[in-house]
Amino acid sequence: MHARTRGPRRLRATPAAALLALALLPSPALGAGRGTLARAGLSDLERVVPALSVDLRYAGARNITGARLPGYCREWAYLRRGAAIGLARVQRDLGRRGLALRVLDAYRPARASRALVAWAQREGRPDLIGTYVARRSRHNLGAAVDLTLIRRRDGRALSMGTRYDHLGPAANTLNARGGVLANRLTLKRAMERHGFQNYRREWWHFEHRSRAARYMDLTLGC
Repeated sequence: MHARTRGPRRLRATPAAALLALALLPSPALGAGRGTLARAGLSDLERVVPALSVDLRYAGARNITGARLPGYCREWAYLRRGAAIGLARVQRDLGRRGLALRVLDAYRPARASRALVAWAQREGRPDLIGTYVARRSRHNLGAAVDLTLIRRRDGRALSMGTRYDHLGPAANTLNARGGVLANRLTLKRAMERHGFQNYRREWWHFEHRSRAARYMDLTLGC
C-alpha cells in the first residue's frame, strides 16, 4: 500500500526569489561539461589519439603538491584541435617502434596554475616561479602537453630518469646519459617531427606551434 503524498507547493515568484534562483545556477563562464570544452575549441584527446593512455597527475595526489589541484574533477585530457591532431601523428609514428604516449597533463584550468604558484610561495620556493611554475601557462591555452613514453604491448613506462614534475636540473631534457637520455630524445624527436617544441628544463613538457586566442579557466568536469 502506498501512502498518498502531496505534491510540492508552488511558491509565488517574486523578483528577489528570481534573482536568488539565477545566482544559484552554475556560471556559463566556468561551465565544465565536455560540450563547453568543445565550444571553447578544445578536442578530447582520447577521441582523436588512438589507444592513448591518460594519467592526469593533477587530478589526484600523485604530483609535487601532494593534492588534487582545483579545476580537476575528471581525468579528461583536452588540447586545441591542431595540437590534438599532431599528437595523433606522434602516436602513429611511435607505434611502429612498439611505443606509445601517456599523457600526464594537457589543457590546465588557469585556477590550477594559480594554485601551483601559491604552493611554491607557501613552500618558500619563489625561485621556482617563472622557471618551473608559470603564472600563465600555454597549458591554459590548450597548446601544451606533458607526457612520457610507454611500451605499447603492456603499458609499462620507460625510464626517464626523474619523476614527472621533478623541479630541478635532473629534469633538464639533455641532462642525462645512457638509456635515459635515449628515451628522452626518442620522445623529443617524435614530438618535434609533428609541430611540438620541448621546454629544455622539463623532459615531459611540449608546446604546439598552433596559436590560441585566450587563457581559459574552464574546469574539467567540476
